[in-house]
Amino acid sequence: MKWLGVNCFRTSHYPYAEEIMNMADEEGMMVIDESAAVNLINFDDQLLSTHITVMEELVRRDKNRPSVIMWSVANEPRSAQAPADKYFSAVVNATRAFDPTRPITAALNVNKYDDHAGKSMDVIMVNRYYSWYNDPGHLELIENQTVAEYIEWRDLYDKPMMISEYGAGAVIGLHKDPASMWSEEYQVNLMLNNFKAFDTLRSYGYFAGEMIWNFADFETDTSISRVAGNRKGMFTRNRQPKLSAHILRQRYHELAGVPIGDLQSAFAKKLMS
Repeated sequence: MKWLGVNCFRTSHYPYAEEIMNMADEEGMMVIDESAAVNLINFDDQLLSTHITVMEELVRRDKNRPSVIMWSVANEPRSAQAPADKYFSAVVNATRAFDPTRPITAALNVNKYDDHAGKSMDVIMVNRYYSWYNDPGHLELIENQTVAEYIEWRDLYDKPMMISEYGAGAVIGLHKDPASMWSEEYQVNLMLNNFKAFDTLRSYGYFAGEMIWNFADFETDTSISRVAGNRKGMFTRNRQPKLSAHILRQRYHELAGVPIGDLQSAFAKKLMS
């Protein structure tokens, strides 16, 4: 991650081992610390009690860590349901009581106008996969769709925003011209089109960060939607870089204003041309 130029990661979608959190403290890496509340489909009182207990335990464990900058209370909850309003208000208020010093967020993915969770958050995070799960194959739509949606989220909640997931699967060694899905070229082109949108949103002053899904490929259940696991990584499972890793490295170092060397820069710029 340091080679990439990463300065922050999200513990999706559960608290990470204390050893990893220790390393983040030592290396100066910022962390969005997330609970295990994944894809919540109901919002009853029993779940609420459990959720609040989990947040209390997470805050108690990690509240004194310099690496932790935000608490994330959930990933992709079904927050279009009306009970999500009261539910997330209670979860966020309880978490804020456990630690009043840090912002609270969640990774949302429902339609912005149906969402009932964002109003309780300090920072709005959204997972969006334009040209992958939405309009697959249509790279030309990414920039306009992303900018338009984030403007609408901002108009709705008037809060700092970031993208907590975007990306595409790529099988290392698979090359296609023109770029098509699952090729390394497609993953790279999807990223480049997202970067254009992010630069526009950054210029507006409220877009606070961009997190790609995912650092490295990982195993999943067998599925017709997967190719031997989740292949959205910048690296393979044994940590070999895809083309996308070099592009992301160039991106992050440029954002930080840190040169990465003439040879590496020339290589990345050639890929981006």
